[in-house]
Amino acid sequence: MFYDFNIPYPNTCNATELERIEKILSRIQSFDSRSIIALNLSVEDKLVNVKPIPPIKPDNFKNMRQLTRATLLIEDPKRNYQLAASSAYPNIDILAVRPTTIEVCKHACQTLEIDMISLDLAKTKVSPGFVSAQVAVNRGIFFEICYSQSFRDPARKFAFFNAVKRLVEVTRGHNLIFSSEAIRALEIRRPSDIRMLGSMFGMTQDQMEESLSVNYPRLLKKAETRRMTYNAVIGIDIEPMVETQLKRKELESSSNNDNKRAKR
Repeated sequence: MFYDFNIPYPNTCNATELERIEKILSRIQSFDSRSIIALNLSVEDKLVNVKPIPPIKPDNFKNMRQLTRATLLIEDPKRNYQLAASSAYPNIDILAVRPTTIEVCKHACQTLEIDMISLDLAKTKVSPGFVSAQVAVNRGIFFEICYSQSFRDPARKFAFFNAVKRLVEVTRGHNLIFSSEAIRALEIRRPSDIRMLGSMFGMTQDQMEESLSVNYPRLLKKAETRRMTYNAVIGIDIEPMVETQLKRKELESSSNNDNKRAKR
């Protein structure tokens, strides 16, 4: 099974963009006939306008499960993004955030109800510290390593490798996944190539295997739990509560009347 949970999807999609994404999916299909991918919609303000992305050419990719992912850019640690209050919250298969600073990343690790934290690891000073990373891991949040960042800008390659090594250290290799963030088909790498990258990041064999296989179903399970919890809260039937309150008032009223008769 091949996984890639970050195939960028444009906010305005036209025939050219669809053809570009179709080429990416075709390359993935050439690696493995069975795959799960996520079409990733980047959002800069709110989730309110996010809708499920229709599968691309489902007849051509019958054994490929296509998910809807939203990644919210977060820049202010003091802002209440109210993710769970958004009507789009339960419709998003995978909900991620991309922090722009360490403080914002710390806030995401400790507070936000999300599935994954996606970092631009080619930029300096965005990775979490050990304590924040462990809080996120204990909360079941995953960290995404987008390997295309390692070769898209050669000038930032050194910063990327150092940041990934630090991320592996502070998470102790737990709750990591590899994604492409590919904008072209040739940016998709084979699992063997990604394993080679993992060894360069200082990951053990077990950590690499988890990051390339086991952690993807775990992330989907967490995302499913998030959506089910939201739906359960929204779907609470308040009628029994109202009925109980009415009965309590009737009993109180009856008791007061009995007390008045006793005094007479």
